[in-house]
Amino acid sequence: MGVATPGDQLPARLGPRNDPPVRLPARRPLPVYAFDPMSTRLSGRFLTVDVPFERDLEPGPSGRLVQVVDYDAARDVWYRPVDLNDPAILAQGGLRPSESDPRTHQQVVYAVAMSVIERFERFGGQRFRWRGGRELRIVPHAFEGRNAFFDPTRRAVLFGYYKADERDPGSNLPGQVMFTCLSVDVVAHEVTHAIVHRIRKYFSEASNPDVFAWHEAFADLVALFHHFLFPDVVAEAVANSSTDLREGSALLDLALEFGESTGRGAALRSAIGSPRTPDAFLAATEPHARGACFVAAVFDAYLDTYLKQINDLRRLATGGTGVLPPGALPTDLVKRVTVEAIRNADRILGMVVRAFQYLPVVDVTFGDVVRGIVTADRALYPDDAMRLRTNLVEALRRRGIYPPSVSSLTEEALTWPGPADPALSLTRGAHSVDLAPLILEATQNLDLGGEASTTITGADADPEIEGPDKSDARPRVSTRARPAVPAVPAVPAVPAAQSGALKPASATTANSATVVALIEWGRYHAYELGLDPDLPLELVGVHAVFVQASDLQPRPIVVAQFAQRHQELEDQSLPAGKRMAIRAGTTVIARVDGQVVHVVAKPLPLSNPDALTKPETFTGKPDAVRAFAESSAAIGAKRAKALQTWSDHVTSADALAAWTDQPSLLRMTFASLHAAEEVPMPKVVPHA
Repeated sequence: MGVATPGDQLPARLGPRNDPPVRLPARRPLPVYAFDPMSTRLSGRFLTVDVPFERDLEPGPSGRLVQVVDYDAARDVWYRPVDLNDPAILAQGGLRPSESDPRTHQQVVYAVAMSVIERFERFGGQRFRWRGGRELRIVPHAFEGRNAFFDPTRRAVLFGYYKADERDPGSNLPGQVMFTCLSVDVVAHEVTHAIVHRIRKYFSEASNPDVFAWHEAFADLVALFHHFLFPDVVAEAVANSSTDLREGSALLDLALEFGESTGRGAALRSAIGSPRTPDAFLAATEPHARGACFVAAVFDAYLDTYLKQINDLRRLATGGTGVLPPGALPTDLVKRVTVEAIRNADRILGMVVRAFQYLPVVDVTFGDVVRGIVTADRALYPDDAMRLRTNLVEALRRRGIYPPSVSSLTEEALTWPGPADPALSLTRGAHSVDLAPLILEATQNLDLGGEASTTITGADADPEIEGPDKSDARPRVSTRARPAVPAVPAVPAVPAAQSGALKPASATTANSATVVALIEWGRYHAYELGLDPDLPLELVGVHAVFVQASDLQPRPIVVAQFAQRHQELEDQSLPAGKRMAIRAGTTVIARVDGQVVHVVAKPLPLSNPDALTKPETFTGKPDAVRAFAESSAAIGAKRAKALQTWSDHVTSADALAAWTDQPSLLRMTFASLHAAEEVPMPKVVPHA
């Protein structure tokens, strides 16, 4: 073997051109508090939130889904936007959070928001995007006040800051400035409100006591289960409680710093500690309190299932007794129990998230939620091997939460019914729909490494947040341009598609054809859907999702949402723009071959009830369709009466009702809901 000299040639693969490209990372780790500045100060721990790496992320941060706009209106100050792609920031894996550095505040809200959105994509089975394909604005220092809320009119989540209580600030200084944007729980909660509004925009209309209560319950569930993203936090809770998470575990507390700093002396809310009786739910009138009952029931089911799942581990660790001795737990036991705790948390959160596909378009109740959870989960986990579904239904029943119109609490009774016509299909028969573009779009979006489709399904604009002019004069936030966040003025609603005027504005050709065909299909099958064939029909949205079943195989479904506004049932003494909208709606769930499997209807009285008595109305349709239409009309009449009763109750309890012509229900917003001066809630009236 010879010795190489400087003149020898290197092999080609080791030559001077050995410079393969360095790939960008798939993930971006960003530090946040655990779970707020107070808790981090006491524990010495920061958390790392792992989010997708957005290559084209601009300063703000401003990316595909989230745009942080840091304008302090109380002080008329723009804070310099953080550039998470700055080499110095990338090198240290993000900035360490600091109460005195607004750039880290921007980093925290971006990280938590992207993490929450990604959880929805994971459990929901579809690529997420905001209506109109535009970003959600997040304003970390929007105002001075003890509040944070989602504002649909600005398409923004607004966070306040305030001074801690002077007499009882908890573990904070009296008068210390507190930032709601630094609480991981508060950020997760408020971003979830925005996501719910995207998925079911008419859930922002308080048509019954449960609508806003469900909004609050679901936002709390997402924020609490977000804790389980951090194995070290869960492991510490497992070790400190000797595996029994019911025993004084801060893991199940929500917004601890906010609760203590505002003089409550404890967390804002807790998932445990209340008695398993229906008393609290039956007495609750305020949405947070009513929603807390649902959250408590979900965690009852979670803890019951979790404790059963770890019984074998406890027996193995104790020689069969299951009784753990005093002292520190073995490290291996803590690790195994932590895995079970996280697995069960993911499973039950997934149940609740997937239920959204099976919820009505309007006027949701907790009974609807129970049925949606059972229907969705039964399709994916028919054997319920972990008995999570059984435990959840029983936990909800014990707290007084169940559908009032079912014959029993068996899964067969709770599952949403199929269509009156078993042959009802989106792709066969009269006015069939070509679902191929929709399925192709959803399939392409399964590739998370690729660009999300920009096709907009349903109406291209959300009347509440989008104007008819789709050109956006407000530039993205960067170091060069810092746009204001003005209140978006009221704009006319996108006209509901009608015969002869079916084409929605600004849709792609393929999508336009799908939308037009779906509206025609819905109009033709109005009676099968519990809708009115004589009223304009709105396609609120349509999409395909791929959810994973217990056999690890995907189960694709197509979900279409239809709605109708019944202006003849509204208060005719008010101008059209100041009325509380009264809507009917139907969710259609179908297989990808078009076969309809479930119809979730919220009907109202028909504008032409005499049509039900005419033989030609149901020509060529099964007798069951006539029976369903007659039943829907009767249910619709009861629902219309319940809507009026609820409106009257809210108005009678509203001290400002005599001083404004705006209906009390229209003034029930997320801002008023989270503020101290919220609209009073009357005693709950029965609602199917």
